[in-house]
Amino acid sequence: MSLQFVSAAEYGLERTAEVFTRGYADYFVKIAITPAVLLNMVRVDGVDLAASRIALRDGVAVAAAAVARRGWGCRLAGMAVVPEARRARVGRALLDLLAAEAAARGEREMNLEVIQDNTAAVALYETAGFRRMRALAGCDGPAAKDAAPDDSLRAVDLRAVAAAIAQHGLPDLPWQVSAETVAQLTPPSLGYRLGPAWLALTPAPTGDAMTVRGFVVEKASRRQGAMRALIRAAMARHPAAWRFSAVFPEEITGVFEAAGLKRSALKQWQMSRVLVQKETNK
Repeated sequence: MSLQFVSAAEYGLERTAEVFTRGYADYFVKIAITPAVLLNMVRVDGVDLAASRIALRDGVAVAAAAVARRGWGCRLAGMAVVPEARRARVGRALLDLLAAEAAARGEREMNLEVIQDNTAAVALYETAGFRRMRALAGCDGPAAKDAAPDDSLRAVDLRAVAAAIAQHGLPDLPWQVSAETVAQLTPPSLGYRLGPAWLALTPAPTGDAMTVRGFVVEKASRRQGAMRALIRAAMARHPAAWRFSAVFPEEITGVFEAAGLKRSALKQWQMSRVLVQKETNK
C-alpha cells in the first residue's frame, strides 16, 4: 500500500467534500459535507484547508481530515475514511501525520470530539495519544408551552455573547462552543441577554427549529435561575423546536433539562493530544 498526502486546498473544495461524503456514508449520524459546509467551517470554526489533508492510496482518495487552527491549539474538525480503506491503518497514518505537522508549526495541543458509541474511533484516537477530557451532551424538544415573554430580554451582538463566554465560561470549552467560535457567528444567528445570562442561537433555514450555539451566566450570579429565565423568555419569542448537539460539557447542560428539554441519547467525548510539552518555570 502506497499512501500519499495532499492538502485539501490543493485537492479542491468539491473533491474534498466528496471524500468526506463517501467516508461518512455509513456514519452513526447523518452528516452531509458539501462545499458550502466546508466553507462555513473555514469561516466559523477556523478550518485551515492548507493544513487539512487528503490521503491517497495508490493515487485514489481514501480519507480526508479537516484541521482547524487557533493560536497554539488545533482541532481535528472531521476525519473520514472510506469503507474500503478501513482497518488498513490509513486513519492512524493520517493522525500521526497531522500531529507531526501541527507540532512542527508550533501548535501545542490537538483536540477533537468523538461519539462515545463509536468505540472503534475512540480506540483509534486513544492509541494515537488522545486522552478523554470530559463527556459532552445535547438536548432537544419543543419550546415550553408555558414559557412567558419577558420585556427585559434584549437582543445583543453575538460578539457580546462571545465576550461574556470568554470572561465567565468554563476553561477549555469545546471548540464549537468556545468564545472564538461564537464570535464568528453572524445573522441570521441571534444573541440574547437577560440580566446576567447570555445566549447564542441559530434558527433553522425553515424557521421551525432553534439551535443553541453558546450560553453562559456571569460568575457572581450563578445558581439563581438566571439562565433558565433567559431560556424560557427566548422560547416564548421563538416557539419552535429547540435543540443543541452533543458539543457542550455534560455538567452544564442541566439548565436546559430544567427548562423542559430532554437529554439526547447521543453523547461524545472531548479528547486532547499534547503535541509540545508546555514550558515550566524553573
